[in-house]
Amino acid sequence: MVPEYGADPSRLFVAGSSAGSNLAALCALTPNDPVFQPGFESVDTSITAAICLYGYYGHYFGEAPDEPPPPLQPQGYIHAGAPPFLIAHGTKDALATIEGARNFVDQLRRTSDSTVVYAELPGGQHAFDIFHSPRFEAVVDGVEAFAAWVLAASQRTPDSTRW
Repeated sequence: MVPEYGADPSRLFVAGSSAGSNLAALCALTPNDPVFQPGFESVDTSITAAICLYGYYGHYFGEAPDEPPPPLQPQGYIHAGAPPFLIAHGTKDALATIEGARNFVDQLRRTSDSTVVYAELPGGQHAFDIFHSPRFEAVVDGVEAFAAWVLAASQRTPDSTRW
């Protein structure tokens, strides 16, 4: 179906901010899981990479990170085969805590075989992307660089990286 719209299914990124970040991460971590795709269980729902801005990933406001995350939260679905992630979060986020983002990134890095890029934005608040700012310009530049790197990495063969 994707090629019908001119898209390349081998180059599919998911992205979101706030609750959308939660959904993008959940989508990235649960590809081809029939529980999440009733009616289209046989469709490949894997993605190339995920871009998550100021999301909630499973623990917040003092919850112990060693306790199981609440149901249907991305943190509960981390696995070695997770795709590359870019996560950006502000240190002053009053809705989705920086500790929650740090914990999610730490768990991803310890478990996933893929790259996890984390950008912590000093003084950044929730919804830091609503208004144009140098901070958000830097995030946009980072997203573009991350996407280009992921796409270039998918084109490399083991022999192409030899000197």
